[in-house]
Amino acid sequence: MSDGPSWMQADWGNLVMVSWLVDPALVVDRLPADCVPDLWQGAAAVSLVGVEFSNVEVKGISWPWHDRFPEVNLRTYVQGPNGPGVVFLGELVPKFLVAMLAKKTYGEPYERRKVRLGKRVRHHEPEAAYEWDAGPRTFRISVRAEAHPQPVPAGSLEEFLLHRGRGYNGFRGGTTYEVVHEPWTMRLPLRYAVDCATGAPFGPKFGPVFQGECASVVFSDGSAVRVGHPRRTGT
Repeated sequence: MSDGPSWMQADWGNLVMVSWLVDPALVVDRLPADCVPDLWQGAAAVSLVGVEFSNVEVKGISWPWHDRFPEVNLRTYVQGPNGPGVVFLGELVPKFLVAMLAKKTYGEPYERRKVRLGKRVRHHEPEAAYEWDAGPRTFRISVRAEAHPQPVPAGSLEEFLLHRGRGYNGFRGGTTYEVVHEPWTMRLPLRYAVDCATGAPFGPKFGPVFQGECASVVFSDGSAVRVGHPRRTGT
């Protein structure tokens, strides 16, 4: 990691990612000024993601009751001054301290919400379901995946989505940070479900997207991850 010591390290697991291809106009107004949509066959991609954080350390310190939690996020994909990366359109966690630190340090759009993860393995087939509350309603994303992981195919949409080593946002005039991990494997879905017809809390314009046909569904076992210190884009 070129940024030196990591700010945060953790294991990311039980990753559920459902992705859609959309008109770039849907996301362009949510991007930092120095980023443009990174297109796949002429379309922008958005992904609704659930991921389990465990063994979390911030600056080498593990905080009691904050070393394991689920997160749900909505992301899109960009080209920025430091290369390809991800812009988060919303991030939901159940821990107030996690949301506060991420917003203060990185300027990421974190919210504290009730987020829950249900998981099990049957016949070597993993299942993961993430639920989150928005107002009086509960929304959900879930996947049951094949028993055997496989490499992410080179040149595939899944490689485009998963192999991203950088985050961007508009914090303090433009902020970027590295995200480093070994290449992930993937498991194909046996079944999946998305229940977020209103788009909440990410915005009503995403409701029709979440109800439409997706372009990719992936489950990944994940890996250890290191997140670098934030810095100004272009440096």
